[in-house]
Amino acid sequence: MADDDLEQLLDEVERKYCHPGPGGAERRAAASGRKERTRSKNPAKITSFDDENVDDLIEDILDVRFHEDNKTQNAKSTGQQSCKTSRQHSSKKCCPAYLGGSMIPFGIGTAVSERACNQLRCTACDFSIVTFDDYNWDTSCDYLFFRNSMPEHSKLQTKMIRKKGARAYACQCSWRSVQKLTDLCTEQQLRWVCGKHSD
Repeated sequence: MADDDLEQLLDEVERKYCHPGPGGAERRAAASGRKERTRSKNPAKITSFDDENVDDLIEDILDVRFHEDNKTQNAKSTGQQSCKTSRQHSSKKCCPAYLGGSMIPFGIGTAVSERACNQLRCTACDFSIVTFDDYNWDTSCDYLFFRNSMPEHSKLQTKMIRKKGARAYACQCSWRSVQKLTDLCTEQQLRWVCGKHSD
């Protein structure tokens, strides 16, 4: 805006005071040269000044966005980790799942921690597995007995034999008596799986 005013002022001075005559052409050329220099200098300065400001503004905006994105991602990852951690703590499965006699403690079975699973479920009849410490199943037990007796303890008790250190397992379609630690994978007939442990 100041450059335009200066140019207009120079034009007025030139019209009023610069008449044609000796040296007039040189004065006009000098004046026009002055105008060109003013035009060429100031816009460059203004442009570079504006470019620097624009560059600074863009960098500031990008920095702010970058930090906001990082905060959002950190919040998300923290939320995901906490969800994942809470899920891991709230439900764990045995790997492998073990059966065991009454001397084997219940808990989450792993290759390091050999514990008998107390959250077993049958995938065939969809019943939770019941256990009875220090008991064996009588050899006369059959499918119909468990089908008609589960899960009533009083009916099941009629076919239990007392045996120290043993543990009797049963669902509505299968049963097993165990004394030592047994990997469930070795019991191919049983369709029992760990139904997840909660803390």
